[in-house]
Amino acid sequence: MVSPVTPEKPSADPAGYGRARLWLGISAVGTIVTLACAALLVGLPSRGGIAGIPLILAFIGLYALVQFPFDLLGGYVLPRRFGRAHPRLGTFFVRLLRGVLIQSTLLAAVGLALLAGAGLAGIVGVIATGVGLSMLLLVLRGPLARLVAPLVRRRPEVVSTGPVPVEVLESEDEGFTGGVLGVLRPRRNLLPVHWREALGHNGLELAMQRRDAAIESGAWWRGRVAALLFVWTGLAASAVCVGDPAIRTATGIIELSLLFTLWSFLGLLVLPTLSRRGVAEIDRRVLRKGVAPDAMATTIAAMDVLQDDEPSRLPLVEAIFHPIPSVRARLEDTGRAGGPGYWDVARTMVFLSASGFGLLGRAVHCNCGRPALWVFLPLD
Repeated sequence: MVSPVTPEKPSADPAGYGRARLWLGISAVGTIVTLACAALLVGLPSRGGIAGIPLILAFIGLYALVQFPFDLLGGYVLPRRFGRAHPRLGTFFVRLLRGVLIQSTLLAAVGLALLAGAGLAGIVGVIATGVGLSMLLLVLRGPLARLVAPLVRRRPEVVSTGPVPVEVLESEDEGFTGGVLGVLRPRRNLLPVHWREALGHNGLELAMQRRDAAIESGAWWRGRVAALLFVWTGLAASAVCVGDPAIRTATGIIELSLLFTLWSFLGLLVLPTLSRRGVAEIDRRVLRKGVAPDAMATTIAAMDVLQDDEPSRLPLVEAIFHPIPSVRARLEDTGRAGGPGYWDVARTMVFLSASGFGLLGRAVHCNCGRPALWVFLPLD
């Protein structure tokens, strides 16, 4: 299902694709955060002339309009410009419309659930509802991903000897990496079918070993718990800032969304460091089990090509914006000692931010304009 359509003249600067996507993510996130700050400063949620449920629906529609230009750039313009796999323009719009409708419906359901929780118990009701929604998102992550974008089960031609069964899926996006399903306990390891060709047999086996190592080392569990705690903390802080009785109104829920979006932005700045530590911990663990360094380097490089295709970055840029270290940084780090990491904490937080009515779930550089990656953001 990965589209083979590419432009007639691919870019002569492959690494430029990663930089272009980074600037796109900075622009999308920066625009939403700036608008959220401005709306809070001028009290815009209470000046719209709309109240109740229509206000929440209008707010979601406005968000979709603000995000659309960035979706167009990230899902079609940039991949076409840099010679990456991309759909035809008409197909892109159909896929994007499907994803936007499902995500908008999800956000509307979250907003209305938070409003109902607030009506029952004020601040405590909002927090309890948000906690429940975050857990529900993890339970329904697989079905939700299939609603947002097509995912087809394929016959698993790999044998899992790890702690959880493997499920092979075909996605329309070359950047789809799957993930480990489960709430606080891993249940299934989802792998993309195109890794068979992209990584080769040995590379696919190594990718499976890394997923197993993430589970067995506790890095997956630590990342999951840290992401949940971060989301719950932000939800509670945002609800307290809105206050009671304001939180019991649609205007208060919009204000909660704007505040929680700012909290999510903070997470985009601080959580990538924990995620990179998780990647490094797993790399070291796999090497200690006897994987050849050359095989590790080859597989890491092949996986990077499917993502940003940016094997090296400036340290400051990576420290702030990238939860997955560059190929060069990973190869240089494998011989160092290090403490426990929190695998996938940053991008799990991005997915879970929907439970707090956050607006950054599809604005980050790795998934902007790519509905197939809105639920399962790319892993390492």
